[in-house]
Amino acid sequence: MEHASDGLLALFVVFFASIVGGEVAMRLRMPAVVGQILAGVAVGASGLNWIPADSMPVLNVLAELGAVFLLFSVGIETPFEKIGQVGAEAFRVALLGVIVPFVLGFGWSFWSGSKAPEAAFVAAAFVATSAGITAKVLSDLEVIDKRFAQVILGAAVIDDVLAMLILTVVSSLAKGGGVDLWAIFLVLAQAIGFIFILMTLGRKAAKRGGKLLGKPMSPLSPWSLSIAMCIGVAVLASYMGLAAIIGAFLVGMILAETEYQEWLHEKLIDLNEFIVPFFFVVVGMSVDIRAFGSWSMIGTLVLITVLATLGKLAGGWLGAKEDRAIIGIGMVPRGEVGVIVASLGKAFGVLSASTYSLLVGMSLLTSVVAAPVLMRLVKNKKDNPTPITTPQD
Repeated sequence: MEHASDGLLALFVVFFASIVGGEVAMRLRMPAVVGQILAGVAVGASGLNWIPADSMPVLNVLAELGAVFLLFSVGIETPFEKIGQVGAEAFRVALLGVIVPFVLGFGWSFWSGSKAPEAAFVAAAFVATSAGITAKVLSDLEVIDKRFAQVILGAAVIDDVLAMLILTVVSSLAKGGGVDLWAIFLVLAQAIGFIFILMTLGRKAAKRGGKLLGKPMSPLSPWSLSIAMCIGVAVLASYMGLAAIIGAFLVGMILAETEYQEWLHEKLIDLNEFIVPFFFVVVGMSVDIRAFGSWSMIGTLVLITVLATLGKLAGGWLGAKEDRAIIGIGMVPRGEVGVIVASLGKAFGVLSASTYSLLVGMSLLTSVVAAPVLMRLVKNKKDNPTPITTPQD
């Protein structure tokens, strides 16, 4: 029972830290996610070290569930038609938001003396985008239905596919086997096929009125079946090489076209209030601030954070038609995706300890800095909407 008690204590510490961190951040007029991420830094190994190592597997599962349900609820507010209306624009934002950061990341790393495989992993971390952090800010501001939000979310899905292809290439380089074109083709075919099937067969099933959801006798069966679909497709997406949150997001978009859309969204609010904060706190816990004990490391961290921010901002600015600053900043947070890329590079033995720490730190800083800037830009837009001009007589 002692092990179970330790696990419950870890859950309490993380959840209570998320409440305190979120409350402090909101009182400082910042998004709650910023406080929750910093709370993770505070209670993690590099801070107060209140979380035992053997509790991390459970916390990691809860964190992934938090990200999955967050994007699931965002998808429920985002029918396919809305994403389809901004498809071309979202593709441009995603493509440019991959090319520009990749060039900046590879160029900085190679110029700093890294070999090609390490520079490639650095560039891949620059390419990453955390849809969860941006989606949470947009959801809290109640602007998920706005055009700029649809562009960001659509670009995040495309960005995930492109980033997956880049990871396939750099992983091949890290293993020393060269670039396997057939493996790249298979990865791309799987990803596109997975998304296409969900967009066609899934939508057709949804448009028939969601009869499958309503057949069981229990009044809560539609809720239970929807949660099962969310988790199941999220797992399937991860097996396809995509992020699990992309699968959850797509299922949400499918269920947005059923008669249960509003009912499911209302029920998710209470669930997400508990589960989603684990995602942001665990992201913060992944950062070891002790690695930045010298001014040179701090200076380098600031430099690559600026480069990573400018790369995504430039991609959004060049690819978007309007609200360019909002879209660009919305693509900036790297969050857990950047951490995962850095961890892969470390596992392959490609990244040095200092480079790994820098990429993890950059992933945190881009998330912490971009969230309040995005909130401010969106609030300014809501307070000062674009005036509607009428023809003069």
